[in-house]
Amino acid sequence: MFLIKYKFLNMKTALVIIFILAINTTYAQKFSGTLENHSKGEMDIVLTLFGFDKLVKIGELKADGNFEIDLSKNPAENLTKEDQEMFISNLSYGFQYGCGDPNDFPEGEAKIASDAGFIALWQNNTWAGSLFPVSDEKLQLWLDDNSYNDAVQGSFYKVLLLTQAVELQKKCTNFDYYDEKDIEVGVEFDVKLKEGLNLVQYQLQTIYKTDPDVRASFPNTIKITNAGENPPIIWIAKYFY
Repeated sequence: MFLIKYKFLNMKTALVIIFILAINTTYAQKFSGTLENHSKGEMDIVLTLFGFDKLVKIGELKADGNFEIDLSKNPAENLTKEDQEMFISNLSYGFQYGCGDPNDFPEGEAKIASDAGFIALWQNNTWAGSLFPVSDEKLQLWLDDNSYNDAVQGSFYKVLLLTQAVELQKKCTNFDYYDEKDIEVGVEFDVKLKEGLNLVQYQLQTIYKTDPDVRASFPNTIKITNAGENPPIIWIAKYFY
């Protein structure tokens, strides 16, 4: 009898451990990397979603190019009611891509989100540059100017702030304009995001090829997911001086 009870307890403990590991994998909070050929000295890594007067520090860049980003804190906890009304908006506005018809995304009406924008490098009280987390270096060029630089298959990543947890599985369509017609863009959400800061992955699964004299190629199938544990990110810095 003791043996059976012991096995049951061990199994229960194992299930708890597996569950905790699953949560940590889904809600990865710390990311580290190295910027090659970094020669600009130490910098803070910040988000400017609340303006330059209320920077949100999420990490430090060392002089040798090594850095760590920590998304475990929830900056929304310190917002006043007035700040909430100013900076927190619809969930649908928090994502880079969405549904063309708002009726296809009623969940997006909830005012619980803020797109964190660029991941900024801050030095001497100045915006010194930006970090681009991508899976392919060509995507940094496309993010910088998608009118003249082609999109390629791969992923880019953005930080999203939520005032409550969100679990969303949905497929819908949007449209992009090219050659005097609307091109259908498929968008899929498969996210389980925590309250606070999240790193969201945008997978560009297929690319619509265009005439480069008209406009650059653009993604027409996009899947939005959690970044997960140890995502294959290439961190690229663009410095302003």
